[in-house]
Amino acid sequence: MNSEYPVVVYGASGYTGRLIMEHLRDLAVPFIAAGRNAKRIEESLRLVPGIENAVYKIVEVDHTVEDLTRLLTGCKVICNTVGPFMRYNLEVAEACLRAGVHYLDTTGEQSAILQLDEHFDKEFEKAGLVMVPSTAYMYGLSEIGARYCLETPGVDSLRMHGIGNAVPTVASAQTILDAIRHPSYFLKDNQLVQYKGIENGLVCTPSGEVLVTSNWGGSSNPLWFRKDGRVINCKMDVAIWNQELYKKELEIERAYKVQLQWLPEEHLIPVLDQLAKDVTPSSPPRESRTVHRSIDTCLASGNNVAVKSTMFSTGGYLTTGLMQAYGARRLIHETPRVTGLRSPSEVFGHRELMGALQSWGYASIKVERIVDPGTSF
Repeated sequence: MNSEYPVVVYGASGYTGRLIMEHLRDLAVPFIAAGRNAKRIEESLRLVPGIENAVYKIVEVDHTVEDLTRLLTGCKVICNTVGPFMRYNLEVAEACLRAGVHYLDTTGEQSAILQLDEHFDKEFEKAGLVMVPSTAYMYGLSEIGARYCLETPGVDSLRMHGIGNAVPTVASAQTILDAIRHPSYFLKDNQLVQYKGIENGLVCTPSGEVLVTSNWGGSSNPLWFRKDGRVINCKMDVAIWNQELYKKELEIERAYKVQLQWLPEEHLIPVLDQLAKDVTPSSPPRESRTVHRSIDTCLASGNNVAVKSTMFSTGGYLTTGLMQAYGARRLIHETPRVTGLRSPSEVFGHRELMGALQSWGYASIKVERIVDPGTSF
């Protein structure tokens, strides 16, 4: 019976799915490894450390609402890794609603989150269920840093930067390129403002190195904080330590704007997917925690106060695996404090998430007052 396996990892044959299953095994959470090809799932599971001690079963399922509903019936949570999410998330969310299951995914693309918001937010809220996109390094960690800053009274504006070092998976590259077909936004004066196009900037790392940034689809943070009465401005950009890879992706984005956007949908999608494979021709090797390190900063300011958070983390995909598994375990045992479409920190608490990341050695954070109106001289 599915009730014996409260968590479904959908897309279990993929890179991220393996890492989620690894962390579910560490947390002693039974799970269903699901996807369209059982043989590929079996091959993927052989790569999961300690899988011999995990409690799981493999289920082959078609990507239809009906089949997914049957799969989810009796379960409590799905960890959805099947992207690009703009193409595939609606069927999964509808099946969750029918089966009474909480929904987690790993996307940070605004278009996919807004799509979930439009179609299912109110329905999930009425059903007492949560949808939690961005339960991942991008942009779950940057949100944690911002919420630490918002503990300081008087803060109302968030300027955020992410600096990552990772080779994207094939699915991640597809998601990145898929997102350029849709508008992205930042929060200004309580309103979502659309970017006019690819917006580049510069960020100085703690070591003094200057990197080129991009709005990178805007991140999920402006969407979360548009509903927070404390925040009137929120903007985030992203840089990659490997600037050559970054340049390649920017060239593809520009090629889309200049040449490809005129193609009909049925011709455009295969072209974008092939370009994604050119960026990442195959699944990358497992991350090295001494190599794949990231920095997320947030400068939060108000009229006469400013505070800054700096988060150092290692292994973005490893971090994603932990956040998904940790969130799933929480939802198995708890009634969520909020319902509907919500951010990871809203559902699980930013300090609780940070505690989990620290306990695995995946991240640490520093929060410092830059300007304090209560300071006397």
